[in-house]
Amino acid sequence: MTPQSFGEMGGLDPAVRLEIYRHFAETGRAPTAAEVGARLDQPPPTVEASYQRLAAARAIVLAPSTVNIWMAHPFSAVPTPYPVKTAHRSYWANCAWDALNLPALLGIDSHTVTRCSDCEATLTVRIEGGALVPTEGVIHFAVPPRRFWENIGFT
Repeated sequence: MTPQSFGEMGGLDPAVRLEIYRHFAETGRAPTAAEVGARLDQPPPTVEASYQRLAAARAIVLAPSTVNIWMAHPFSAVPTPYPVKTAHRSYWANCAWDALNLPALLGIDSHTVTRCSDCEATLTVRIEGGALVPTEGVIHFAVPPRRFWENIGFT
């Protein structure tokens, strides 16, 4: 089965997706279906159905066997090794790639402190004025982007 394309989303789904991102940006956490429903004047089961369609379109990722948001790239709903700290709040990114994308999406400065999965060295990534601050080190993506969705939770 191939995923539904973003262009095929209709009805309530674009508004639900926008509300998910708005909530993540404003709070640093995933919204529940009830929270999105309250903002959009929709019952939670209607929002849950939208969550499932958005997941089928790879617009969000649901936690296994639930209708709870796990990821709305670049945001993670669960703690990860990639905390993105800003002047106003902290977020969890899913991976190094998303730790770079999150500040770009929000248009904010940030810093992320993580560890090298190979040698355990501390790594700091800073974004200032929309640019990556030069530092020593390399970001290596073990899985090529074309294969991310084969196991998005691992990638």
